[in-house]
Parts: sequence; structure tokens; C-alpha cells
Amino acid sequence: MTPRTETTGAGITLSQIEALVAVVDHGSFTAAADVLGISQPSLSRRIQTLETTLGTQLFVAAGRARELTDAGRNTLTAGRRALGEVATIRSMSASTRALTTGTLRIASLPSLVAAVSPDLIGRFHRLHPGVRIDVFGLEEPTDIVEALRTGRADVAITTIERIPSDLHAEPLPSQVMVAVLPEDATGAGRLRREDLAHRTLVTLPRGTSIRALTDSVYRELRASPARVITTTQRDSLVPLAVASGAITIVPEILASSAPRLGGVVIELPTATERAVGLIHVPASIQNPALAEFLELAR
Repeated sequence: MTPRTETTGAGITLSQIEALVAVVDHGSFTAAADVLGISQPSLSRRIQTLETTLGTQLFVAAGRARELTDAGRNTLTAGRRALGEVATIRSMSASTRALTTGTLRIASLPSLVAAVSPDLIGRFHRLHPGVRIDVFGLEEPTDIVEALRTGRADVAITTIERIPSDLHAEPLPSQVMVAVLPEDATGAGRLRREDLAHRTLVTLPRGTSIRALTDSVYRELRASPARVITTTQRDSLVPLAVASGAITIVPEILASSAPRLGGVVIELPTATERAVGLIHVPASIQNPALAEFLELAR
């Protein structure tokens, strides 16, 4: 592959910036070189030349790994923005009205990757198969905000209760929360205070939207769980609850596997919903693929 030599100013090339971004995003020089289709020595030379041009060190050794210096983090953020602007200009000038080319990078909370994104992304891909789509999950809403601000993602699928003022939200249909219990739970069909107070709760760590809504249900019924099993794996909430004779409170779509596993799905006493949507950074030069994706979601 012939390296690109376009400059972005002061002798810095796009290929050098791409090398820096690839190393950070893919975790190592070896993986980054593979993704870029170049040898590892070639990638190392790009990083070294960029450091020489900038007159500063971008990485420091941390055991067997390498970590960004403060200068490296600043360069990464600026580099992402530069690559994003260049990609936008290129895509706008290359049949973008028909969206035959381009890239759309989508960040999502893990629970929404399977619950919300397939339908929306699937419809977009059928309409615009030439646009490359990259989807990646991030555990925390704060990580998603950072990915948007630094240019790692064009758009994110996440909860939208509290969105920073520099971002814009496009609401999607809210997710209805339900309780899942073992099928032998007495009084199945309605959620009782005893189910909350006497059963183990299987849930996510504090700070997640599912945990916050779960806690609100317990507060409403003035109950506290007898015991708590905490997991970071959203897909394991229902299987763990059913297998443990416990209870979990999850979006309805995550509860769909309950009957097959020997569980029952019960409505909550008061309708409880999780507000979700798309968030993005308003831009004067907007990625055409992003504009079309947002329009499709509306």
C-alpha cells in the first residue's frame, strides 16, 4: 500500500496522524500496522517522524505496553478532528449525495448495541451499502460523551436523561422496564413488595442507567434487596436471576429470553421507562452519512 503524503501543516502528514490514532484505538503497534496494511517498522517510523516534527514524545513505556504522554493525548484529540474534517470533505466531494462512500462510526452502551442499533443500522446499511459502518460499545455514558468530543465516534446510541449542552440529542422510542423472576414465584403476574425485599437482586453496578431505574423501583415500594449480585455483563442479568431464584429489573427487550430460561416477565407497579436516543456534536461541516443516519432515525 502506497502511503499517503498529504500534509496538514508544518510537515505533519495524514498518514502519521492515522498511525497515532490506530495505535491508540487498536491497542498496540502490531495491531495498528495490521489494520493500516503496513509493516510494523513503517508504522514506527511514522510515529517517530511525527514526534520529531512536533519536537515532543507522544508515548512512554508502561511495562510491556505504551501509554500516551500529555502531549500525545492533545495530539490525538486534534488529530482525530483533522482526520474527521478531511474525511468529511472527501466524502462530500465523492458522490456523497447518493452516499456511495463514506464512514459512520457509532458508539453505544452495550445494552443498546443489541437492543436498539440492529434495526436502525440495518435499515441504513440496506439503503447505503457503500458506507462503512463501525460500531463499538462503551460501558459508561461519560465514555460515550468523550468519544464524541474527541472525534472517535460520529454518533452514539445511549441514554439521554442528562446530555451536556455541547451535544445534541435525537430521541428514540423509550425502553419499558420490567421485572424478571423465576416462574415458580408466588403471585406471578404482579410485582409485590415481598419479591423485592426477600429475593436477591441481580443488577448492574451503580452509575448505570439500569441500576438507577432499579433503585427507583425499590424506593417506590419502600423495599431493600435481601442480597445483591452485581455484574457488568448486561446479557447475564436475566440468566443469573432465573438460575439464582432472584429478581432483576431490565428493559423489556432484554427480558425476552426469560420464558425460555424458566422465568416470568412481570410489569412494574408504575410504568418505568429508560429514555434513549442518538447524540452527536453539532457541526458546521457535517458528515453526510451522519446527516442521513439522523434523518432515518427521525
